Amino acid sequence: MRDTRTRWRSPFNWLLILLLLVAVAYIVVSSLGGMDGIKDVLKELFDDYERPKAVGTDDNGIRKALDELEDKNPEASAFVDAYLGIEDYDFGLDLSSEIKAGTIPYFTQWDSRWGYCLYGEGLIGYTGCGPTALSMVAMGLTGDGAMTPGYIAAFATREGYCVPGSGTAWLLFSEGAEKLGLTARELPLWESVIRDELSAGHPIICIMGPGHFTETGHYIVLTSCDDRGFMVLDPNRPSNNKIWTYDEIFGEIRNLWAYSINDG
Repeated sequence: MRDTRTRWRSPFNWLLILLLLVAVAYIVVSSLGGMDGIKDVLKELFDDYERPKAVGTDDNGIRKALDELEDKNPEASAFVDAYLGIEDYDFGLDLSSEIKAGTIPYFTQWDSRWGYCLYGEGLIGYTGCGPTALSMVAMGLTGDGAMTPGYIAAFATREGYCVPGSGTAWLLFSEGAEKLGLTARELPLWESVIRDELSAGHPIICIMGPGHFTETGHYIVLTSCDDRGFMVLDPNRPSNNKIWTYDEIFGEIRNLWAYSINDG
């Protein structure tokens, strides 16, 4: 007689495998907090380029992050070597004597006048590129020497634009800038538009993805343009302060905003 055992056992085996896969999927989904948890994990993976790594505010974590900063950016070595601990920001600091309205000044995020102050889960010195970029633009346009990187970092924290574990929210550069008396306009990534804005005296802040300026995410300022390209001010690396061609940077730009003074 013909053996029919495999004919009735095979569906049963497939059913067991299917039930096992469902059980494993359930365990994984539950461990990640359900479908919303999975969505959060995927979002973190895709948004990682704009999220500075959280290190915690304990001194050991900060020292480790400072060591990594020095390894990646030797230009900040003196700042790292001089670190003695977290400092409070001096809100009386006014840089009016160092700036001129209509000219975008240059500051580094790791300037000792504000770099050792807390921002998010780290120090302005290595997490504060966003506030530093906006400070350069705000001070240059308004001539208000009180809007230092430390001031902008405190403003961003107070207004909810600094998100621990996520870095600086993009809203700081639109909604936040408006609160500081600036007019912010989000731009398309077209070379002609960028040139028109810069030629009109409107500096531009760009958030950069991995490439020439960063391994994760970073903010830079464009101040002017000529036939060769665009003048960049990089709050993390003074050596990057030079003309960059459109072809060199356009593939790394994730978003950009042009600024003028809010006369209203």
